[in-house]
Amino acid sequence: MDNHNLKIGFIGGGNMAQAIISGLVLANHPPQCLAVSDPDQAQLECIHAINGDINVLTENNTLADEADIVVLAVKPQIIGDIIQEISGRASCLYLSIAAGITLDTLQKQLTPARAIVRIMPNQPALVGAGMSVLTATAATSSEQKATAQYIAEAMGNTAWVDDEPLMDAVTAVSGSGPAYFYLFMEIIEACARDMGLPAELAGRLARQTCLGAGIVAAESDLELEVLRASVTSKGGTTAAAIEVLEQSDFRAIVARALLAARDRSVELGTAD
Repeated sequence: MDNHNLKIGFIGGGNMAQAIISGLVLANHPPQCLAVSDPDQAQLECIHAINGDINVLTENNTLADEADIVVLAVKPQIIGDIIQEISGRASCLYLSIAAGITLDTLQKQLTPARAIVRIMPNQPALVGAGMSVLTATAATSSEQKATAQYIAEAMGNTAWVDDEPLMDAVTAVSGSGPAYFYLFMEIIEACARDMGLPAELAGRLARQTCLGAGIVAAESDLELEVLRASVTSKGGTTAAAIEVLEQSDFRAIVARALLAARDRSVELGTAD
């Protein structure tokens, strides 16, 4: 099946929807095969300004009737109301990027035996460098999974999990993950200023060092421990810094933080 001919409708025109749309257009998906519905006229005007061939709507029902795939790109708090509007109208593939909303919840709201894929993206999707993890209902065919991956790849890298509860761990590691790195860069930048470096240079050093290390890690076949050791000469400056982190129980602190994020994701997914 040629995914480029599919009509893809986005309910919700926020940042993540715009990231997917931009990626699809860059991948040569015809803009005229894309549609967005959103009650916020400013959001629709922004999308239309980027590409005037994208169909912008205010009615979710109209979008669902005409789409081969419906992407639910709305806040978790309102997804139930949105599904009530469209559940009886479209027998298509549904993709949800609403954090914490389980497949079981979506399945019950959309009526049984629907093809549904849940996607957990992360913020770097905004620049095409995202990491998206997908999981699907049993009613979702291999072809439909391939279509979902095609859409998710518009945001960056993709992976699948069969065991949906693992999505809570994905949320903790990848969905929330960018904030951990921003915090670490924020701390490094502040310390650099405290050591006398100009604010602009401190910021550049923190950001570029993180970017460079990320690229090396992504492109290397070496384990992260090996990469770290390659920068850590015995008795050197890096070793002195690592020793302080290890003595401060840095690993345990990070572990507790990720477990807290994972547990909160579980709570949100089971909330009434």
